[in-house]
Amino acid sequence: MTAARCRFSAVLAAMAVLNCLFAPRVPAAPIATEAVRKVVVGFATTWNRHDLEAFGKLFAPDANFVNVIGLLWTGRQSIQEHIAYSHGVIPADSPGFSAADRRYYGIFKNSTMNFDQVDVRLLRPDVAEAHVSWELSGDLRVENARRGVFVFVLTRRTAGWLIATVQDTEINRTVK
Repeated sequence: MTAARCRFSAVLAAMAVLNCLFAPRVPAAPIATEAVRKVVVGFATTWNRHDLEAFGKLFAPDANFVNVIGLLWTGRQSIQEHIAYSHGVIPADSPGFSAADRRYYGIFKNSTMNFDQVDVRLLRPDVAEAHVSWELSGDLRVENARRGVFVFVLTRRTAGWLIATVQDTEINRTVK
């Protein structure tokens, strides 16, 4: 290699290093935050379509869901079945639901869930939390819209971000 070629190669290498050092970068946090937000908003989107198969796919297999009255549902399948029952998309006499549960059957079949605000915070690169203000219209048991707050914890897995835990709290509860 000639001396001129060596100098030219060295200059190119130096330019490449400088370009890497000073080039504008897109931080990972906003990308992850948007990915988390997309999953959280998917909760309302799939709820409103009453698409409980897609709804279930938002959750980790070992997820937990504490509903608005404080009941804990453990596991994706349990969460999906309870929400499907309240949306009336599975039979009313489905196994695992008692006669006392029948009063909740289909209560959300015409409901619409709206998220007023979604605040996302990364706790670690693979763990995020989201606080969400919600409004629910169309609950067959009440005349007016219901309002509350969700707290979501999501984890990043090989399949992407999944909901690990949900806590639902109603504000000014009117449902009995």
